[in-house]
Amino acid sequence: MKRQVEEIEKILRSPKLIDFNKRQAQYLALQNQINPHFLYNTLESIRGEALIAGLDGVADMTEALAKFFRYTITNIENLVTVQDELDNCETYFLIQKYRFGDRLQLHIDYDGEDWEDIMSCKIPKLTLQPILENSIIHGTELKVETGNLRIQFGRTQDRLLIRISDDGVGMDEETLTKLNRKLGRDGDELIRGEERRGGIALANVNSRIHLIFGEEYGLHVYSVPQKGTDVEITIPFQRDENV
Repeated sequence: MKRQVEEIEKILRSPKLIDFNKRQAQYLALQNQINPHFLYNTLESIRGEALIAGLDGVADMTEALAKFFRYTITNIENLVTVQDELDNCETYFLIQKYRFGDRLQLHIDYDGEDWEDIMSCKIPKLTLQPILENSIIHGTELKVETGNLRIQFGRTQDRLLIRISDDGVGMDEETLTKLNRKLGRDGDELIRGEERRGGIALANVNSRIHLIFGEEYGLHVYSVPQKGTDVEITIPFQRDENV
């Protein structure tokens, strides 16, 4: 038995196997680089065909979809500016408008005096869009009448405050308490066990904020049944000096 273990360890340490694993990793890295380009090229081909056919709406939606995927897939930075995130939200919302039309409205609120500072603040990539998507799917989409989404920005001396609100169906007190308890304790538990009401999206964003900035920052949810839901995001205020 001991001899067999030694033989296995010898094989695992062999230069040939190490070289094979290295080349396999390089191949997968190249494959992952190729796939996004294939997606972008395909979407551009669809856009071109739509323009030739006079389908301007299809062309615009395809262009927006390509822009959204380019930001989501290609930009690998952990931190981006609020302006980058907001631009991505507006691209995502444009795509959703093709589905919902005037049933969906997006409002952006901010204090004009702090606008430039807020737009240059650094936040984790894909902080806003997943929560905005959650608000549509689990809030405003379930309404018959027009649904309103609102992104509000504010700041203190050392914190960035973002509130994403909807006037959708909301959630009951028991569900809300359970959700906030899990967000405050450990987002991983929510990812494993809670798939309703957008739990995965909220937990994902919350966990990444905890990992980057610490557990004193993150998400808190407020909700009233049949009135709507607010998701408050707290992040340390750190400006991108290159902006």
